[in-house]
Amino acid sequence: MQKLWIRVLVAVVTFGALLGGGVSSAAVAATVGKTTTAKGPTGQVLTANISRGVLAAGKTTTVTITGRGYNTKLGIYVTFCVIPEKGKRPELCGPFDITGANNQSVWISSNPPIYAKLLVVPFGKGGTFKVKMPIDKTIGDNIDCTVERCAILTRADHTNSDNRKADVIIPVTFK
Repeated sequence: MQKLWIRVLVAVVTFGALLGGGVSSAAVAATVGKTTTAKGPTGQVLTANISRGVLAAGKTTTVTITGRGYNTKLGIYVTFCVIPEKGKRPELCGPFDITGANNQSVWISSNPPIYAKLLVVPFGKGGTFKVKMPIDKTIGDNIDCTVERCAILTRADHTNSDNRKADVIIPVTFK
């Protein structure tokens, strides 16, 4: 149990340093076994099946990402992005491919606009979701996540993009 608390403390301090400021309850990432988890501003939980937020730099890894406790009235993107400044909207994010083959962004919504019914994954009971996403050290053609600070994260979709209540961040490093 003591090792777990040490891991949580290290994750909290590391996460706070990545965001360039203090740590709040909405900005806590913890490692348990082979998963990394972060808690959001309204209690939602984001989990990725990567240990200590670290992935191999030389390959693409398919990561399983789950969430629970999300507001099902607010559509979200689950995506891989450059970590934004605190309070700012994540904008430098992985691509959305309509075929679903190379997505580093998945749109989740139980109330999508009519044109998007076939593009979204609906929330499960209790604001849950489970998606798989290919992640490597780059975002698009020109962002290198061994240089930039990147993360798996959720954010409000484009229908409410200035809403920061869906922001949950799991920092990812590459070694």
